[in-house]
This record gives sequence, C-alpha cells and structure tokens, in this order.
Amino acid sequence: MESEHPLKKHHKTTLRALFAHPLSHGVRVSQVEALLRSLGAEVQELDGRRLRLRFPQGGETWIHSGSGLKQPDLDGDAVLRVRHFLEEAGVSPGHEEAEPDSPRGDQSHRLVLHLDHSRTDVFRLEGDEVEHAALKPHGLWGSGENLSHRHDRDIAGQRAPLDSDYLARISEAMTGADTVLLLGHGTGSSDLRQVLLHYLHSHRPDLLDRIVGVVTVDDGGLSDEGLLAIAREHFGNQPHRRPLRVPGQEALQG
Repeated sequence: MESEHPLKKHHKTTLRALFAHPLSHGVRVSQVEALLRSLGAEVQELDGRRLRLRFPQGGETWIHSGSGLKQPDLDGDAVLRVRHFLEEAGVSPGHEEAEPDSPRGDQSHRLVLHLDHSRTDVFRLEGDEVEHAALKPHGLWGSGENLSHRHDRDIAGQRAPLDSDYLARISEAMTGADTVLLLGHGTGSSDLRQVLLHYLHSHRPDLLDRIVGVVTVDDGGLSDEGLLAIAREHFGNQPHRRPLRVPGQEALQG
C-alpha cells in the first residue's frame, strides 16, 4: 500500500489529522472520503447517514457521515474507526508523499465542479482569478428525461447506459487541475458525484488523488459566494473574490 498509492500533500494533511494525539475533532468527512478514494478504497453511501469503507484486499468498516447538508467533522468514534481501518491496511502517518508536480498555494490550479446530470458548472481558480464555464450533456442525459426513476432506468431489464461522453468531458476538465472539489446532491445513481467517481475508478484512476473533497450542497440556495466559501474550506488559501467571468460573456454577479 505504501508504494502503490503515494499521497499528495492535501491527503497527507488529512492522514496526519486522523492519527493525531490527542484525538482530532476537526477532520471533514468529505476530506476523509477523498483520502480513502485516493488510496484505492471504495466508499459507498448506506442508509442512516452511513458510509461503508472497503479496500479491495478485504478490509471493511463503516462510519456515520453526519446529518444536514453542511459537511460535518468526524466524531471521535468515526476517527478511531477510520484510523483502525487504515492501520489494518498498512497505512500510517508516514505514508509516502507524492512529489509535487506543480506550484502550490495561490499559483496552483484549483477546480470546483458543481455536478448535475443536466449541467456541470466548472469554476477554475488560479492566483486571484476565478473563471466559470458550463458543461452540458449532448447524449443520453441531454434528453431532459428523468433517469432517476426505476422505469426510466430499466431498459429490457437492464440499467440504462451511462452518458460516457459527458463523463469523459468532465474528466478532461479535471486534467489541468492540481486539486478538485466535487459539489452536488442526491443518492445512488441520481448523485452525479458518485457516478463520476465510479467512472474515474474505471477509466481515469490517475485523477482520483486530485480530489480534495466530495461535498453535499443545497442546489436551490447556493450562491457563487457560498460556493467559494466552501472552496476556501477545502483548498485553504483562497484568492480575493472577484466577479466570476464566463469566457465570451459578461461578468456574473455574485
């Protein structure tokens, strides 16, 4: 495990917090989920606000993911569960750190993806600039049909195919970023965050370690200012807020 999955700096920070003494109470569920996925673990949402954690080689546990739309910190029991889960898999605070491949801090390329089956808003943060663009599906998910219901998903007894073109274009948007934050809502196949993560596991596993958080948001009430506030929590040092500019369009007002 140590050599197979060297960790980027933001994941190392989360790992050290999980093993901190005294017990840390400031570790975000979303950041732990991102760390575990970068190590090759599977993270599955269960009922009762629980997450099932499993390594392919056999280790398995579950934790409470908290309640409400704001991403909570792990409680003490969850921190100990995750710590034991990692120890059994041979992961320790001394886990190998990946060599940085680009500038850090304000000069790094940070990406926020606000994901939905009908549209993905892409916010690119670099230095003190914030750019906004939108990706829309052209294939199956661009039809406007609600595919979250069983009768829409099942075709001749099988689940409807993924819109692979849309997922591939979202993945391509991630390739130029050093760190990526996924925002969205829903459960199961209605949650594009989880659909995208499954796609990345199969098609672009090299992008998984760039994800710093998987955050649930209230789509109906999320402003640009609110989105950047969430980004600040996960990226750390955040550039001064300027109007979001869409290439070729007038500035969007927050």
